[in-house]
Amino acid sequence: MKKKSLLKIMLIFILNIVFTYGSTVYQFENGIPENIKVSETSKLEITNLKSKDGNNSLKWTFKGNDTLSILGDVGYSTFKNGGYEKSRSSYVMWVYNKEAFDDKMLVQFKKNHQIKTSFEMSMNFQGWRTIWVQYDRDMTGTPEEGMDEIVLISPKKSGEILIDQIIPSVLIDPRHNTRDEQVNFVNLDADTSVNTHWMSLYKNYNAITKLEGKALTQNEISGIKSIETRFRDNILKKTKVNDEIIKENEKKLDFYKTKTIASPQTIVVYRDFNDEQKEKLRDIYILEYGKWLRELAFMYNSTEKESQKNKIYSIFKEALDYLYDQGWSRGSGQGTIHHLGYQVRELYQAVFLMKAPLIKDGQLKKASEMVRWYSALGIIFTPEEKIKGVNADILNTMLPGMLMGILLNEDEKNIGQELRQFNKYLTKSIDYAPGLIGGFKKDGSMFHHMQNYPAYAKGAYEGLAPIIYYLGNTPFALDKNAYEIVKNAMLMTRVYSNKKTWLLTLTGRHPENIFEIADDIFRYTAFGREEGVDKDLAEAYLRLSPDGKYSDELRKLGFKEEKAPNGSWTMNMGSLQLQRRDEWLAGVKGFSRYLVGNETYVKNNLYGRYMSYGTFQIVENSLKESGFESDGWNWAHYPGTTAINLPLEKLRSSLSQVDAQSGIEEMLISDETYSGGNSLNNNGMFAMKLHENAKYNGSHRARKSVFFFENRAILLGSNIENNDGENETHTTLFQNYLNEKEVTSENKKISENNFILDSQNNLYKIVDGEVVYKKGLQNSYNHKNGKPTKNNFELAYINHNKAPKDESYEFSILIKGNKDEQEKFKKDSGYKVLQKDYRAHIVEDKISGMKGYALFESGEIKNDKFIKSVDTPSMILLASKNKSLEISFVDPDLRLYEGIDETQYDEKGNMKEVNIYSRKWNGNESIPHTSSIILKGKYKLEKENKDVKVEIKNGETIIKITTTYALPVKINLIKID
Repeated sequence: MKKKSLLKIMLIFILNIVFTYGSTVYQFENGIPENIKVSETSKLEITNLKSKDGNNSLKWTFKGNDTLSILGDVGYSTFKNGGYEKSRSSYVMWVYNKEAFDDKMLVQFKKNHQIKTSFEMSMNFQGWRTIWVQYDRDMTGTPEEGMDEIVLISPKKSGEILIDQIIPSVLIDPRHNTRDEQVNFVNLDADTSVNTHWMSLYKNYNAITKLEGKALTQNEISGIKSIETRFRDNILKKTKVNDEIIKENEKKLDFYKTKTIASPQTIVVYRDFNDEQKEKLRDIYILEYGKWLRELAFMYNSTEKESQKNKIYSIFKEALDYLYDQGWSRGSGQGTIHHLGYQVRELYQAVFLMKAPLIKDGQLKKASEMVRWYSALGIIFTPEEKIKGVNADILNTMLPGMLMGILLNEDEKNIGQELRQFNKYLTKSIDYAPGLIGGFKKDGSMFHHMQNYPAYAKGAYEGLAPIIYYLGNTPFALDKNAYEIVKNAMLMTRVYSNKKTWLLTLTGRHPENIFEIADDIFRYTAFGREEGVDKDLAEAYLRLSPDGKYSDELRKLGFKEEKAPNGSWTMNMGSLQLQRRDEWLAGVKGFSRYLVGNETYVKNNLYGRYMSYGTFQIVENSLKESGFESDGWNWAHYPGTTAINLPLEKLRSSLSQVDAQSGIEEMLISDETYSGGNSLNNNGMFAMKLHENAKYNGSHRARKSVFFFENRAILLGSNIENNDGENETHTTLFQNYLNEKEVTSENKKISENNFILDSQNNLYKIVDGEVVYKKGLQNSYNHKNGKPTKNNFELAYINHNKAPKDESYEFSILIKGNKDEQEKFKKDSGYKVLQKDYRAHIVEDKISGMKGYALFESGEIKNDKFIKSVDTPSMILLASKNKSLEISFVDPDLRLYEGIDETQYDEKGNMKEVNIYSRKWNGNESIPHTSSIILKGKYKLEKENKDVKVEIKNGETIIKITTTYALPVKINLIKID
């Protein structure tokens, strides 16, 4: 009986331990937990000397190979496929080491006294370090649910460490655990993943090689001085300095030394903390600390008093030492490092501005190593054959840090060697990236997240342009080819924006009126040539910012404000067509089996499914002035789209993490290859085969086209169908925000002849379709949080009714016409529709004689004067004059792969949601394709074209055109009698 009683007591004790301590957080604020035991030669005590949260940590004094055991359910949970939650169980712990030594601590996880899994932590560090180790990927062995003991086995020699904030198991996104010098086996996949630029600090730092010594030329020495001076002058800000301000900063240092310096990304480990545990946290973000350090650097460089300089430097040095002690030094991954670049720019600048006193004090090496580690400087040593494009995040947040890391070398010769390597990296990475890989595209697109993304391009240019400026007119300047690529992409930003605001359909996951072109990039890049100043960029700056910071400087150099861009532009890597006249921009956008139609996150763009369903928008000045206001906006009615009019509650995206390479997001593609535009003689066209992803309604289809002739647009739709018998399908003409005056004024917008003049002075003529016009208060939801919003709008759409079958529409728009033009447009809108069906939409402009062909299917074209047939679904613009014929040809299929990607379909052959990042074809080059057009009559090429071959046969002309990336090919022909 005594034995049974004893066993019962022990069982109750163990269960109590498991219940009390399992899946918990060890913060050591209430003494040493009863379930933590050490071997006899060890000593445990609570200390308030240092801590990571609260006031205390656990001090472990050990002999060689001593053990520290934590009893209780570890809390590990096996990952289950198919669920909403894709995060996986990880072990987290902070360790403080007084002195670095070359040895390891072993961490084991047991179940019933049997070791199930383990890992080693290197002790080669001084200060605090944290580790995030995923159980089922990063550890040795096989973890099991129900593991009931954690054992720490000390290094071989005697010593002591502090331990704090042990979290036995917490769910962490598997992409984010960071490999570093303490746990260099963690998340090895990150070295080659889509977020490798953030995550591969360990690999990149170890890629830094000592370059062979090479004497500097006098030009290079002068160039280095020029780069340093430009960089320093551009970031330095003079500020007020006196003894009282210095004392305030001494107090601020004391305050900060009571805090834990963290990055925002690390808060994920607090996900299961209760209120009591959260109260013990005392984090401040590295961004705040870095800004304060930069203020100290500003102060140091703003005074000539040596006594003040000494005091400021003393504060700065002590602040740096505390930063290092907190784990912000070379080799430390802070648990996770993803997206850190946004947080440390000011920190880098602070160190750079304090280079001189740090050298004098012998303290530059450690500060330099920190900058070089966190900026991932090793990226510049990537072998050329492995460089494919460049990531916008690198340009935005990391490139300036890399350059500062180079300039923080003490030896000028080393600076020169690394600047040459920096130049090689930029030259190679600023090239046209294959497929959907991030970087520059031939049509002027700047890719990020596998799509043309102006919001990220803005940041990329803001990071890159000053670097180009610093290097400009030195031996380390960008070469001509790379410079022209950047220049052309920057100039395109002011084409798809008007004046500074880009189209709504290009706002990505942020459909708001918040983004603008950064005009400074044009000035910086203008001064960044190998020689001289670029006229196009300088004059673009003057138009965008006539009274800007640099306008006087540029005018003194003889530059004048450019006229607003006018013409037609095709950007088929974004499935985008643009038309500009006077001071307005019109754009139309689609999506395809290669290009996503929307980007939606948990807190962004929740109702954005229809953003690319043929969206047609006219912009003059800001988005709000052009009719867009997010509050009250009906997300089911993007202008130009053909979509099912779902209640917004049902339109809200259903989000999930599709696989481990994605986040909780939605980026849907179609299975159609036909979507894009074409341009000829400053006019253009767009067409798409719209097919909704089967995640929502795979029965929804339409064939859509837009033809631009000067300030007139003709919009056609055919073969509209879906099986939704509950909700109507609409093609939206316009949706415009109205102020109170516009709402209360008498409604004179609709005439008897199907003409509608909207509040933006665009005149619509509806030829085919039942029109509905509404004006007044409109209720909607915030795209970030789903909270109700409302505002006044006017809305017009063509109603295709419920479950449409073979429905169509036709309307034309006179854009920003004056009264005379509007009257003329009402009498004759100036075009003829020659065909509008499943096979083709063909329109002729009666004024210019130009014809546009949206040829959805290959084959013969009936009753056409010029074209007999095509063998490829294509888009053609054609202009004839006397005996000459101008043709612009587009095969809209990007041809990143042939056939079908079977992983994108379920067992029934239906499209399913997939992750665009995991598509094996997303980095493919476009496969060259040769298309044939047969023309009626005999023609010859006006001049040789390497992509075009002409053959005359049986009195007809066969034109063979080889294309890639859906780039327009212009062909000039002369008729042969």
